[in-house]
Amino acid sequence: MTFTHGEEVLVDGDRYVISAIEGQPPARYRLLATTPQGPRVRWAAPAELRKIEAYTRQRSDTAHVMRFH
Repeated sequence: MTFTHGEEVLVDGDRYVISAIEGQPPARYRLLATTPQGPRVRWAAPAELRKIEAYTRQRSDTAHVMRFH
């Protein structure tokens, strides 16, 4: 699975944005998050990252909006 700069991802159930990609594959990703306590920064390997399915999984949730008779 590939990830890009600026993409939102999940790590351990928390949402982060990829702010930097370092090294040759397998790369390390620098992640940023905003929390009530302030910003959080961490590094993660590709195996630790998960895509946010709401952005990537197709859904048929608009069929009721575009009904033509």
